Amino acid sequence: MDSLTQIVLGAACGEVVAGKKIGNRAMLWGAIGGTIPDLDVFASFFTDEIASTSFHRGFMHSFLFAALAPWLLAKLTQWFYGNQVHRRKGYKAVAMAIWLLFYLGAATGINFIPVLMGEGLSWYALAPTLVLGFLFAGKLWKDYWKRDLKMVDASYLTWVSIFFWSIFTHPILDCFTSWGTQIFQPFDDTRVQWCTVSVVDPVATIPFLVLLVVASRIHRSNKARGWWNWAGLIWFCGYLLGYTLWHKMQINSLFEASLKRNNIQYSRYYTNPTIFNNIVWSGVAEGDTAYYFSQYGFNDCKAVFSPISTIPKQHYLMNQVPADSRAAQFLRWFSDGYYNVVPYQGDTLQVNDLRFGLMGDSLTGNNYVFPFLLFKNEKGIWDVAQNNRSRRNMESSGQSFGQLFHRVLHGKCIPESAPPSQPNPQ
Repeated sequence: MDSLTQIVLGAACGEVVAGKKIGNRAMLWGAIGGTIPDLDVFASFFTDEIASTSFHRGFMHSFLFAALAPWLLAKLTQWFYGNQVHRRKGYKAVAMAIWLLFYLGAATGINFIPVLMGEGLSWYALAPTLVLGFLFAGKLWKDYWKRDLKMVDASYLTWVSIFFWSIFTHPILDCFTSWGTQIFQPFDDTRVQWCTVSVVDPVATIPFLVLLVVASRIHRSNKARGWWNWAGLIWFCGYLLGYTLWHKMQINSLFEASLKRNNIQYSRYYTNPTIFNNIVWSGVAEGDTAYYFSQYGFNDCKAVFSPISTIPKQHYLMNQVPADSRAAQFLRWFSDGYYNVVPYQGDTLQVNDLRFGLMGDSLTGNNYVFPFLLFKNEKGIWDVAQNNRSRRNMESSGQSFGQLFHRVLHGKCIPESAPPSQPNPQ
């Protein structure tokens, strides 16, 4: 899931392990541990698109990494406190800058949500984040910069436990989303994806965060601190293991019924929630020559996936690309075989990962969420680049997000299910 959720989960795990011993530092280092696996995104600065995309949620999200990394991280943390680095002004300045940059990033993300919904920048989001930013900066100055920090007394195994649980839970949580997590690396590159929760789900994260913040304001010797932390964990786990799994089972049953109702023959299908919610879901089924895509929201007037869009596979367009080429193998592996191909420009092709669906509830033009360009690079070798960051796609995203959130809140009333719609001409 998103970095904020992983930070909150890691902090809660740290609190369970050592909150009574070292207070908020257990939360802090748990949060750091919960962030570490996602540092694999920095591979994009050092390698190409295929390698960096393959590496993300790869070895650093594996069980082996979770078993090995805590021992080294615990040793580094012991050295850090043993040499009193945490009390030096230079370190404090860097740490404050990092925390302020993190807040700036989180605030930017919050303010970007209404933009995605097509509403533009909103003072209802901007004003609170500005006020909280000033309060946060003041708190850092008073309670961190000006304060003479105490020594930290924790055993090596305590640090190992904090890092193990905060890192180990990270890939487990990611398995509930739709990207795919290579938890068995380096022995197997299978990407586990249970697809029960969106990569960003405020209903899961915000209550969890609030309860964690409340716990952090209570002294470590007070039992209420642990109760508040456990309340957050129970909320989060209940939402993840109860509410979303219940929705997943209902959605699968309903999608199968909708396909049968439309006499659609399929070999397999894939369902997952749309971004930021667990109310509106997408489904894509694979037929012989086409995929069938549709959406359903639990607030819709009728319990049916409709309309159903027919998306031609057009895999034959990739005949010009050697099947054993690095680019072709990557696209088949990354998309789990759920992809279609459309012409782009010249001999360049657009390969669309249909697991992430469409921007909207039906195929209109080129409204794919996760398209790749398959092209020959300057060396004449077939290569891959993501193609979802163009200005046209961003404008379409804004309109689609507005429609999506309206459907989440108010549902959608649709006519009786019609035969699958044919794609518009490209």
